Amino acid sequence: MTQAQPDSNDGTAKDSASPFTVGVRFQPAGKPYHFLAPADLNISTNDWIVVETVYGEQVGQVTHLPQIAPEEVESRKMRAVLRQANGLDMARYYVMQQRGERLIDVAREEISSAKSDFKIVSAEFTLDGNSAIVLCTGNMSKKDFALLRRRVASRMNCRVELRSIGPRDHAKSLDGYGVCGECRCCGRFLCEFQAVSIRMAKDQSISMAPSDITGMCGRLRCCLAYEHQVYKDEAKELPRLKSHVKTDRGIGRVIDLDILKGDVIIEIPPDGPRRERERFRYPAEEVEVVPRNSG
Repeated sequence: MTQAQPDSNDGTAKDSASPFTVGVRFQPAGKPYHFLAPADLNISTNDWIVVETVYGEQVGQVTHLPQIAPEEVESRKMRAVLRQANGLDMARYYVMQQRGERLIDVAREEISSAKSDFKIVSAEFTLDGNSAIVLCTGNMSKKDFALLRRRVASRMNCRVELRSIGPRDHAKSLDGYGVCGECRCCGRFLCEFQAVSIRMAKDQSISMAPSDITGMCGRLRCCLAYEHQVYKDEAKELPRLKSHVKTDRGIGRVIDLDILKGDVIIEIPPDGPRRERERFRYPAEEVEVVPRNSG
């Protein structure tokens, strides 16, 4: 299939003989979804467009143009880009945003009497106002969950789908800043969450205090994964923890690493009463690892 090529100046798809795939997101920093745009549609990156979804027509923003869809996306039929959003579409879009805020208030009224930690996070309407997607978090029985959906749908006169999300997605939907002073990564640019483990913090010699390694969501901070591979690669060039090394002050034991500086922290002597040991910092190239079978 011939792909439309972006204009070198403004990224507009032109001179294509066949439909092309575009990436579209519906929320800031949201996951991009793939849609098939007609060949004669003249759109650019960051343009607002109207697309067909399983819920109805929705307004989204173009993230990539043209976009080569992953294999798992290409294997199933993609839905279509209907048109570039016009003034009427955008006016309707903002009206639906206000209606979504009203839906949140209605849903909160319905659950106010229930003794649970169930919370409504956000609500999004389709362009025609016939369907709404409501994101929620917390615990609620299946019976109460179904009752809430029916009562909200009845009061708002629309079809309602309730989606339960985790703490990371909940934090993503909120504004705020991280301890670094920047807007939180999840709300700014992270489209998907990758696995983060406590090992990543240990490999980077980060304090294990909960306040130092957990984010607003109560889970391990996503940024622990950003530089983890760098630390792992650099650590391969340094002596291992607890290994014995030869220095100009004698034999010592490695008790800590300053990976980015390439230094090792050594206790001399390596054994004996703790009060008799001293700590020294050495560049890794100035020490020599003593083999385990060495006398």
